[in-house]
Amino acid sequence: MNEPSNNNHEIEVVVYAPSQPDPKTFKFQADELVGVAAKAAAAAFGYADGNPSFQREDGKVLDRTITLKAADVRIGEKLELVDAGGGV
Repeated sequence: MNEPSNNNHEIEVVVYAPSQPDPKTFKFQADELVGVAAKAAAAAFGYADGNPSFQREDGKVLDRTITLKAADVRIGEKLELVDAGGGV
């Protein structure tokens, strides 16, 4: 299930958020910016403020200004919603 992404392709990821017991699954376009995708995920969890991004399981926070493809986000990847300026 961890296939590499490509343009014109949907990437389905599992997103966890602080103080939320259950993760949510999202589908994003590979050429969508990390920041735009994270903002949509944040809104779905009820967060309206901040500069959301995603953090990988290894602790690396993704650059909000690049595409999901450029960040090498993979289908089925588990990401945590974080605020690029400090916690969400």
